[in-house]
Amino acid sequence: MSLAYLFEIDGFGFRPVVEDDLDHYTQLDCDPDVMRFFPGGALSPDELKKKLKKYANDYNEKGYGVFSVFDSQSGEFIGRAGFADVEGGEIEVGYLIMKKYWGKGYATRIVKALLSWANENILKDKIIAFTPVDHAASEKVMQKVGMSYVKNGVMKGVECVIYEYPLKNHLKR
Repeated sequence: MSLAYLFEIDGFGFRPVVEDDLDHYTQLDCDPDVMRFFPGGALSPDELKKKLKKYANDYNEKGYGVFSVFDSQSGEFIGRAGFADVEGGEIEVGYLIMKKYWGKGYATRIVKALLSWANENILKDKIIAFTPVDHAASEKVMQKVGMSYVKNGVMKGVECVIYEYPLKNHLKR
């Protein structure tokens, strides 16, 4: 299903998740390699359907959430990326991209685009990100986008490195 993008940055089109994204997300979230660093691993088809509904509801209720990410020229599905609430009232940025795009700088470009969007659309002091302590590639993405290391801690039951990015928009309001 082709829908208009909510925003386009750096060659990527971002739009809210819709239930018709199921085929795309099945390739992504049900792949054990892609889900290796996620608690619980690959999702079942039923878990995935519930997750898609949650993503759509979160965006509709909060004005931010998970987006489906596409190459804005070809329309090819790249992955999912966006924001989620975490314990303590903070908002995390995260991403999951198709294996064929790994190692090509897509994650860094996507997270930079999301942080730019957050500066104009999320009223918080900061955005956080975290990854398991043994996931060096993800930690490198956080560093490349200008996030600062805060501490190690347990997130979603996993020992993680935690980074943060200060937002500028809270000063505007």
